[in-house]
Amino acid sequence: MNAEPLVAHHDGVRLAGSLCHPERKARALVLMYPGSGPSDRDNDVLFPPIRAALLDAGAAVCSFDKRGVGGSSGDWLDADIPLQAADLAAGLAAAREVVRDLPTGLFGHSQGGWVVQEAAAQDAVGFVITNSGPAVGPREQETYSTAQTLRLRGWRDHAAQEGLRTFTRVMDLLALPFDIGWPRARALPLIDELVAAGVFVPADPDLWAFAARVMPHDPQGALRTMDVPLLALFGEDDDVVPVARSAAILRTVVRPDLLDLHVLPRGDHRLQHGEDFVPDYLETLTRFVVAQMDAAG
Repeated sequence: MNAEPLVAHHDGVRLAGSLCHPERKARALVLMYPGSGPSDRDNDVLFPPIRAALLDAGAAVCSFDKRGVGGSSGDWLDADIPLQAADLAAGLAAAREVVRDLPTGLFGHSQGGWVVQEAAAQDAVGFVITNSGPAVGPREQETYSTAQTLRLRGWRDHAAQEGLRTFTRVMDLLALPFDIGWPRARALPLIDELVAAGVFVPADPDLWAFAARVMPHDPQGALRTMDVPLLALFGEDDDVVPVARSAAILRTVVRPDLLDLHVLPRGDHRLQHGEDFVPDYLETLTRFVVAQMDAAG
């Protein structure tokens, strides 16, 4: 693998990344965008083996540290989904200056699925891949994730229902400034227990403001205008994303001739079972990318 540093600039922020070239002449360019939180260009350990498979398939691959992560300036908490999509577009433009005249695809993991959907609606790309990318909005996804977290933590039905009501109320309170909304959230039943269970509760001003910007996002507008092939990959055992509902939405709003949807048995949120990717995951991914290369000529 031949890797070189790559830098993009957007909105006063310096975005640091890498561009990796395959051993043979590249037939496509794929930009990989990570999931939620302060994610780097490798999405910790998730992206390197996927990147290697894409390189073996003949694609050049680039990815960037989010704002305020690794070599990038700024703060990831400042960027809602549209702004992350604009950062992605700046990174893609920088990569296209180096690798010219190739079909371009976007790969987004988890929250990155919303980002690449949004970016594809704004920029001319050849194909899109969502990796556990929800077709529901962030609020519905977090509500589902909360319910699964409480179930896995062994909360009984009544307590879990009460916990979900508290979580829903916190989401409602995001419409208020932190200094008004958080004291009200702090007084809700089971709030400490939700925090202890690892539920997403924005308990500081910056995270509160970020959540207030992100939670209303609706991905269906971008999905309805999708006019390039979309590979949507899900794990059957994902406890973060409502897979069945996301699949139903995709089948409803994306043109059938563009949608390639796979729900892989035993796969978790990272399409893994244990420490390994589930069978057929990398094969399905690379087969789709090669098909897009072949279609582009």
